[in-house]
Amino acid sequence: MDLSSILLFIISKMNGERTINAGLHLLRGKKSGQTLQDVEYFAVKPFFGILPKLSDQEFDEATDVLRKANFIEEDKKLIRLTTTGEIAAGKLDAFHFSGWDYRGKEILFFKRLALTVQTLSHLHQGTSTFLPIERDREVQLFVKNMLHQQPITSAEFAKAIGSELIVALEASGMSDIQKYIFSCRLSGKDCTAKTWDQLAMELNEPPPTIRLLFIESLHRLLNSIDTSKRTPFLLQLTADIKVQSYLTDSANRTKKLYDQGHALERIAEIRQLKMSTIEDHMIEIAMNDSSFPIVNFVTEKQMKAVIAKADSIGTKRLKVLKEAFSSLSYFKLRLIMAVYKDGEH
Repeated sequence: MDLSSILLFIISKMNGERTINAGLHLLRGKKSGQTLQDVEYFAVKPFFGILPKLSDQEFDEATDVLRKANFIEEDKKLIRLTTTGEIAAGKLDAFHFSGWDYRGKEILFFKRLALTVQTLSHLHQGTSTFLPIERDREVQLFVKNMLHQQPITSAEFAKAIGSELIVALEASGMSDIQKYIFSCRLSGKDCTAKTWDQLAMELNEPPPTIRLLFIESLHRLLNSIDTSKRTPFLLQLTADIKVQSYLTDSANRTKKLYDQGHALERIAEIRQLKMSTIEDHMIEIAMNDSSFPIVNFVTEKQMKAVIAKADSIGTKRLKVLKEAFSSLSYFKLRLIMAVYKDGEH
């Protein structure tokens, strides 16, 4: 796994309908109307926000790898796979990210876990004073509160937490190399976590690849803990890590006003936002709410016609659909495509 292979997969899903920057925005987790639509349109939710600090340089280097391998080509700024690229994309191993659910907060979970492991390791061996591996005050308070009134100096307690971690790791489906990276990032008494560079040198992989493997391993571990009844203590560490509402805060406020019966124009006035912003919110709501009342905006006949056209010409590009349905606004077309999923309508 590396950034180029992930980008190759994303481009294969977008299939010549977006520019290369759509992939950049997706990986960074940009909360724009276009990117939020793309995650649904192209079924790329797992990759949303997995690299929030991805630099332009790193992204350009990954893109160059694909260009030099003749895997991708541009047509009027839209990026698509070449025949060679299609073959390469077909050979990619499956990815196991859950970016849409965790959006970078998997790192917060790991900070809590790492500090807990370090604390128990020291206390178990009779050392009550040590330099915490995590300096974030909120993380420190979280762990302190969680361990409050627990038998933290007990060997049995530390053993029980270790057992939970083993159960979760085995159930996660992580590869052996991911388990190794994960364990090497933990610290204990007389044991310091390895750096990314140390792991990269040891495993003969570039640091960005090590980090991607680590992020994927955290997503797999979190999913394992979330569905298990055998890891109650670890479950406490996941508090507020998984996204509870898939809407942005602003879209949530728009939804409340719409649910109260306000027209979109009135909502724009109340919120002092542009109409286009309110429409973006409605698209976001439609994508994430299976009971969204789309018939309040378009007829069943219009929906079926647009979806049939999109299927027949094999595109989700609004500009192309607008040429075929000039009487429908871009907003209505976006709404239809927002609720449409391949194979369902």
